[in-house]
Amino acid sequence: MIRPFKTIYLPFLFLAIWSCADLYNKSNEIIAITASDLTVRGGLTVQLACEASDQDGDILSYIWESGSGSLVQNGDSATWTAPADTGVYFITCTIADDYGASAVGSIAIKVTRPSLVPVSGLDWTLTDDGLINGTNSSNENNTGITDYWDGTVENADFGWNVTIQEETDSSITQSLQFKVEDSANCGGGNGNTQNGTATANIQVNGSSPLTLELDFSGIGEAQSAGYDRIIFYLDGNVIGDGQAPGGGLGCTADSVLVNNAGPQILDPGPHTLIIEFTTGDASFHVDAYYEIKAKLIAP
Repeated sequence: MIRPFKTIYLPFLFLAIWSCADLYNKSNEIIAITASDLTVRGGLTVQLACEASDQDGDILSYIWESGSGSLVQNGDSATWTAPADTGVYFITCTIADDYGASAVGSIAIKVTRPSLVPVSGLDWTLTDDGLINGTNSSNENNTGITDYWDGTVENADFGWNVTIQEETDSSITQSLQFKVEDSANCGGGNGNTQNGTATANIQVNGSSPLTLELDFSGIGEAQSAGYDRIIFYLDGNVIGDGQAPGGGLGCTADSVLVNNAGPQILDPGPHTLIIEFTTGDASFHVDAYYEIKAKLIAP
């Protein structure tokens, strides 16, 4: 009578052990998949991130997949290079623990036609300080960070302002403005020296050089020359500058003195354009600003 009992209960015992192991491994989930851009030109890159959780706190593995374009994976993040063909593409992230639990999520990226100007750049990093209305990245309209300026002096915010890029068959153009708050001795409330820096990392693709044209103008203090100063650097070299006109006129403003940069040839490869502005001191600043137009031209 003993053998039948062994034959009946051993399979049951095995199933019970397997069920308990499966029961104790809790699920995981994808909380969000985010992208640096939801619309991108063909051939350019998008940064992706997958936020996930596991109820047991297990270590998760991440697998990124896309039917088109190319992916460089780095755990919970990835870089996707868009294909040349236009359309909407889905990038998928699959997470899994070591005990069999998994989850899948995806994000849609719209791909538009590749730029006719072979360049990645004119995406500005903007900083400023000395503004009493808050730094540029935290002012009411987030100008130059997430929103865009319409290009008119009247609608500019203090600090950096940028316009949306305009593109033709042979060029990309964008305008920036740094607007100065009025100083405390000229009826304003700002008793600080005001500064700003705009940086663009420009990658010229292909085998042909591009031409960079910079044009700028502005209004600066008419008390002392040498203030409200702006300097342009390309790959570490000064290519243009400007300063207040001076004139001993006190709390008034006039056109700045401009040393415009000539056309700059950008060979294939990386380049860095830096624009630095400073009022130089805290006094005699009223209605002051600089406006810069940057244009990249294909051959």
